[in-house]
Amino acid sequence: LTDGVELPSPEASDVDVRTLPPQDVARDHPKLVEEYEKLLETWCQQIEQYLEETIESQQKDTGDPGPRTELDFWRMRLQKITSITEQLRTKERKQVFNLLQSIAKVNQDVAVQSRQSIFNTLRRWKQVDIGITEAFNEAKDNVKYLTSLEKFIEPLYVSSPATIIETLPALMNAAQMILTISRYYNTTERMTKLFTKITNQMITTCKACVLEGEESEALWTKDRLVLINNLDSCIKLNMAYQEQYRITKETLQKLPKGKQFDFSETLIFGRFDLFCRRVYKLIDMFQTIQQFTSLSQHRFDGMEPLVDSFKSILVAFQTKRHDLLDFQQNKFDRDYVQFNVRIQDLENNLRQFINQSFEQIASIEASLKLLNKLQSILQGENLRADLESKFGVIFNNYGQELNQVQDQYEKCKTAPPLVRNLPPVAGHITWSRHLYKRIEGPMHKFKCNPAILASKEAKKLIRMYNKMAKTLIEFETLWYQAWVNSIEAVKSGLQATLIIKHPEDGNRFHVNFDPEILQLIREARCMNRMGGIKMPEAARMMLLQEQKFKVYNSELSFFLREYRRVTQMVKPIVSTMMKSHIENLEYKMRPAMVTLTWTSMNIESFFVDIWKELDKLEQLILTVNDLMENRVDANLKVVSNVLLVNLPDDNELVSLDEFVEMQERHVEHTTNFLVAKSLEIENAVNDMLAIMVAFDFDPHVQGITESEIIKVKAQYNYFLYQALLNATKRSLRVMKLRLSSNYREGAAQAPAFF
Repeated sequence: LTDGVELPSPEASDVDVRTLPPQDVARDHPKLVEEYEKLLETWCQQIEQYLEETIESQQKDTGDPGPRTELDFWRMRLQKITSITEQLRTKERKQVFNLLQSIAKVNQDVAVQSRQSIFNTLRRWKQVDIGITEAFNEAKDNVKYLTSLEKFIEPLYVSSPATIIETLPALMNAAQMILTISRYYNTTERMTKLFTKITNQMITTCKACVLEGEESEALWTKDRLVLINNLDSCIKLNMAYQEQYRITKETLQKLPKGKQFDFSETLIFGRFDLFCRRVYKLIDMFQTIQQFTSLSQHRFDGMEPLVDSFKSILVAFQTKRHDLLDFQQNKFDRDYVQFNVRIQDLENNLRQFINQSFEQIASIEASLKLLNKLQSILQGENLRADLESKFGVIFNNYGQELNQVQDQYEKCKTAPPLVRNLPPVAGHITWSRHLYKRIEGPMHKFKCNPAILASKEAKKLIRMYNKMAKTLIEFETLWYQAWVNSIEAVKSGLQATLIIKHPEDGNRFHVNFDPEILQLIREARCMNRMGGIKMPEAARMMLLQEQKFKVYNSELSFFLREYRRVTQMVKPIVSTMMKSHIENLEYKMRPAMVTLTWTSMNIESFFVDIWKELDKLEQLILTVNDLMENRVDANLKVVSNVLLVNLPDDNELVSLDEFVEMQERHVEHTTNFLVAKSLEIENAVNDMLAIMVAFDFDPHVQGITESEIIKVKAQYNYFLYQALLNATKRSLRVMKLRLSSNYREGAAQAPAFF
């Protein structure tokens, strides 16, 4: 066995310990006993060292990240432990145990010291024996359950991603069985490692499926449709793998008393997700290549520069020689972003080319020119013989345009594509007007050519035009009328109060502004810009007041943020006393919750009053906090650090009388200092309370009660007491250290006082 544990054998001896009594061996052959004892100690040390090593440190990277390594490791570990146990069962090693155990049982008057040493060694061996038995049971149990998993992980090595998907339910069931039944392998760490190795093997199999035995550079020359299909199968495998994992997890959750799949999905699926992100990029890249290759084969007139640009972009990317499946290579991602940026620019140019070509269909000359360029593609062999008739071609194209508009209307009338940043009503009307403009513009030009409109086919198109135009106008009218009818309902939102308290949000204040009002204003502004629409008077008035409503909404929102900021500045010790001050501010805010609406005339004065009251409250809180921090807390800290005893210097000797005199002087000075600090703290607290009591409350708000003042003073009395107590403890600690033998590191005793 490689890296196995080889237990040394006892050396050959002339003494036959099997025939001699243990007390005789201990008395007559002490060296042999000592040799056996050391040998047992060596065995204990070897086995303990092997068992104490973590499993992770014993596992070695073999280059194969798959789940087979897990089974191979436990099989090897079981073999090593079995080898140890077999070595211990040999005749010569059993003789060592038998002799030492027999000596440990002899009377104490025989080799007492040797007997005690052997007894200790045997006790150690008993613990080692228990440990190796537990390790053997663990390895045996893990091999048993991992072996049952072996047939389910075999497809990960030999099958394609599509085939692996079919085996995933059985694989997950086997993993679930291990988690539920196994005694040792059902830990989170080991199950996570097993799933991670399964994931690694899936990635390896996906790479093999894509490469088909070739190098990464050969991907550029493969059949792109087959390659894209193989790449897509990798993504499907990842999705199926994670889905089956979650199905199994949900199944276990229905049995809350059993083991659960509480593993880190980031560790398990992270690398596969990263690999699939690379696969998505490769699919996008090869689809782009396939698209431009097809366009170049159709040979559109005027598209050659675009095809040439794409070829240069592709060659520039290929020359960088990336390993396309190395998903941990960040340089590919940066180059892919640059590739996409250039492709995006190229696609924009292509889109512009196509859009411009078809937009010119309304112009006679441009339509004929476009038709001549694209007739092999758009018309092919079915090109009519009367292409020389310019107006006929344009008119026929116009018939197609009518059909397209009609189809587009029927397809999108319930949910049309809206212009960006347009509200719904204005967006629907804009869409219908755009369709109407597409059919109205060409018809005005055709009216100048009566001969074109006289044919039977032309009359059919005219009827189609009239029907489509009527439908679009009715569509616009319906949306406009529905919007007009909704104005009054939205306008009623202006009668709401400015501020509300939300009961489900801890009674926090919120601005009571209906967002539908801003929506109505946006609709009115957009329709006013469109022109040709009669603006209702109610909507016009709201549009004129748009800035006022936005300012009020913004002002109230900012005020409530400031209100929360200021009230959160209150320190806990004075929070009870400050409650009256906050209630005073909320009383000033009461009109916004009761009487003031968004159409009230005195909102500006209300803002002045509440901002003034908020500023007063903030100034009071800042003043109180300043007094607490700089005059109270700072002095309490100074008092807490005062030293109540004056000790002489290390090298200074004083007489007892001098020492007493020093303390009397220091106590007198310190007493005066503490009295002064106490008065400063008392005065600061009184000043703070006086400021809070002197606050100008509204008559409807109850002021600060005497009991609240007494509570605050009592609290600061307690703080001062704690500061003096800390000073006393600190002084006694300094005295203790001065008198103790370890006053200075390395000194035998403290310097004498006197």
